[in-house]
Amino acid sequence: MSKIFHISGLETNAGILDAGIMSGIPEVEDIQRSNLYQELTWDCGASECIAVIVKSFRYGHGPPEPADAEDLSWIALHREMIETGEAIELHPSRFAIFYPDHGM
Repeated sequence: MSKIFHISGLETNAGILDAGIMSGIPEVEDIQRSNLYQELTWDCGASECIAVIVKSFRYGHGPPEPADAEDLSWIALHREMIETGEAIELHPSRFAIFYPDHGM
Protein backbone atom coordinates (compact mmCIF):
# COMPACT_ATOMS: atom_id res chain seq x y z
CA MET A 1 0.00 0.00 0.00
CA SER A 2 1.11 3.53 -0.66
CA LYS A 3 0.57 6.13 2.03
CA ILE A 4 -1.03 9.55 1.59
CA PHE A 5 -0.01 12.35 3.94
CA HIS A 6 0.35 16.12 3.95
CA ILE A 7 2.45 18.82 5.51
CA SER A 8 0.48 21.85 6.66
CA GLY A 9 2.07 25.20 7.36
CA LEU A 10 0.02 27.80 9.22
CA GLU A 11 0.85 31.49 9.73
CA THR A 12 -1.16 34.10 11.59
CA ASN A 13 -1.34 37.70 10.43
CA ALA A 14 0.91 38.43 13.45
CA GLY A 15 3.63 36.29 11.87
CA ILE A 16 3.42 33.28 14.20
CA LEU A 17 4.18 30.04 12.33
CA ASP A 18 3.54 26.37 12.94
CA ALA A 19 3.72 23.25 10.77
CA GLY A 20 2.90 19.56 11.06
CA ILE A 21 2.60 16.25 9.23
CA MET A 22 -0.90 14.76 9.05
CA SER A 23 -2.75 11.97 7.28
CA GLY A 24 -4.56 12.17 3.94
CA ILE A 25 -5.41 15.15 1.73
CA PRO A 26 -7.29 17.66 3.88
CA GLU A 27 -10.26 19.88 3.30
CA VAL A 28 -10.46 23.27 5.06
CA GLU A 29 -12.60 21.72 7.81
CA ASP A 30 -9.96 19.03 8.43
CA ILE A 31 -7.34 21.72 9.01
CA GLN A 32 -9.66 23.61 11.36
CA ARG A 33 -10.28 20.45 13.41
CA SER A 34 -6.58 19.55 13.63
CA ASN A 35 -4.62 19.86 16.87
CA LEU A 36 -2.11 22.04 15.03
CA TYR A 37 -4.77 24.59 14.12
CA GLN A 38 -6.50 24.42 17.50
CA GLU A 39 -3.24 25.07 19.36
CA LEU A 40 -2.33 27.96 17.06
CA THR A 41 -5.71 29.64 17.45
CA TRP A 42 -5.56 29.11 21.22
CA ASP A 43 -2.12 30.76 21.37
CA CYS A 44 -3.07 33.55 18.92
CA GLY A 45 -6.79 33.97 19.44
CA ALA A 46 -6.75 37.62 18.33
CA SER A 47 -5.56 36.87 14.78
CA GLU A 48 -7.72 38.16 11.95
CA CYS A 49 -6.35 35.70 9.41
CA ILE A 50 -4.51 32.39 9.26
CA ALA A 51 -2.73 31.59 6.00
CA VAL A 52 -2.51 27.87 5.23
CA ILE A 53 -0.16 26.06 2.85
CA VAL A 54 -0.80 22.35 2.33
CA LYS A 55 1.47 20.01 0.38
CA SER A 56 0.11 16.48 -0.01
CA PHE A 57 2.31 13.50 -0.84
CA ARG A 58 2.13 9.84 -1.81
CA TYR A 59 4.83 7.45 -0.62
CA GLY A 60 5.24 3.82 -1.62
CA HIS A 61 3.62 1.55 -4.18
CA GLY A 62 0.19 0.04 -4.58
CA PRO A 63 -3.28 1.35 -3.85
CA PRO A 64 -3.26 4.54 -1.76
CA GLU A 65 -4.53 4.79 1.79
CA PRO A 66 -4.25 7.55 4.40
CA ALA A 67 -1.14 7.24 6.54
CA ASP A 68 -1.85 6.05 10.10
CA ALA A 69 -0.13 7.24 13.30
CA GLU A 70 2.71 4.71 12.96
CA ASP A 71 3.29 5.77 9.33
CA LEU A 72 3.32 9.45 10.32
CA SER A 73 5.92 8.79 13.03
CA TRP A 74 8.11 7.00 10.49
CA ILE A 75 7.65 9.79 7.91
CA ALA A 76 8.61 12.42 10.51
CA LEU A 77 11.88 10.55 11.09
CA HIS A 78 12.58 10.18 7.35
CA ARG A 79 11.70 13.61 5.98
CA GLU A 80 14.54 13.37 3.47
CA MET A 81 12.24 11.27 1.27
CA ILE A 82 10.30 14.46 0.53
CA GLU A 83 13.45 16.34 -0.46
CA THR A 84 14.78 13.48 -2.62
CA GLY A 85 11.50 12.98 -4.47
CA GLU A 86 10.78 9.49 -3.10
CA ALA A 87 7.48 10.92 -1.85
CA ILE A 88 5.58 12.33 -4.82
CA GLU A 89 3.85 15.67 -4.32
CA LEU A 90 0.17 15.35 -5.22
CA HIS A 91 -1.88 18.35 -4.39
CA PRO A 92 -0.42 21.66 -3.21
CA SER A 93 -2.93 24.24 -2.07
CA ARG A 94 -3.03 27.63 -0.36
CA PHE A 95 -5.91 29.34 1.35
CA ALA A 96 -6.68 31.74 4.16
CA ILE A 97 -9.13 31.51 7.00
CA PHE A 98 -10.50 34.92 8.05
CA TYR A 99 -11.93 36.01 11.40
CA PRO A 100 -13.20 39.56 10.86
CA ASP A 101 -14.38 39.85 14.49
CA HIS A 102 -10.86 39.26 15.84
CA GLY A 103 -7.72 41.31 15.77
CA MET A 104 -7.18 45.04 15.73
